[in-house]
Amino acid sequence: MSRVLKKRFSKRPKISIVVIVYRMPDQARNTTLSLTHKYQHDVDPDDYEVILVENESESMMDPSYIETLPSNFRYIQRQESEPTPTHAMNYGAKQALGENVCMMVDGARMVTPGVVNALLMAHRLHPAAVVTVPGYHIGDELQQDAVDSGYGPETEKALLASVNWPENPYGLFSISCPSRSCERGFYLPHWESNCLSMSRNTWKGIGGADSCFNLKGGGFVNLDLYKRACEHPGVKHFLIPGEGTFHQYHGGVTTGGVDKTVREAL
Repeated sequence: MSRVLKKRFSKRPKISIVVIVYRMPDQARNTTLSLTHKYQHDVDPDDYEVILVENESESMMDPSYIETLPSNFRYIQRQESEPTPTHAMNYGAKQALGENVCMMVDGARMVTPGVVNALLMAHRLHPAAVVTVPGYHIGDELQQDAVDSGYGPETEKALLASVNWPENPYGLFSISCPSRSCERGFYLPHWESNCLSMSRNTWKGIGGADSCFNLKGGGFVNLDLYKRACEHPGVKHFLIPGEGTFHQYHGGVTTGGVDKTVREAL
């Protein structure tokens, strides 16, 4: 199933945001809402497109909801024989119309309203910009730890309700903690970003996501992609400290989908 793009762009969009989805229909719904131009501040829908790539599973996004998405969204349903998102990442990037490609390997991460505008500004500042957004976990401790204390969907719903999300989008900061990859703050290197944007030339130059990462959830594929993008010759790294991506519980690698020793490494 592929939802055909309705919007006719008068020119190539400046950025294509690729969101990978697997067994997270409710969380992906929140993520897509946070990427709409009505939620995002100071952006024109002609400037960006969102490509949702969902690997088939027993728990898919609701087709009736997909039909309500804005016209600068595309939805692609695909079959996958391996437990990794890597192939979906590369497939989504190949569909991109934008001058730049932003990869969100975990579709369960909501973003704050200044993310798209900040990505666009950074790409205007440098033709080979690599732009990253810090990551957070909803809750007062990392979710890979919180799940052992009973953290789950109901806990998370109560937290979101407590800050009146989505009407109060920046309230997410008050109910979250930095992810392990970003816990050292903004002035020391991060390990990864779930909102990682680069030019099409940079994406092609580093060869996209490495298909050798074929473990469940992709293992360290996103960390590897981040490292290769930031170290690619000629790039300029921009970090957006005032915005964030916020991980939602969905029973994936971070929140219990693999052995605890693996979770603790993420």
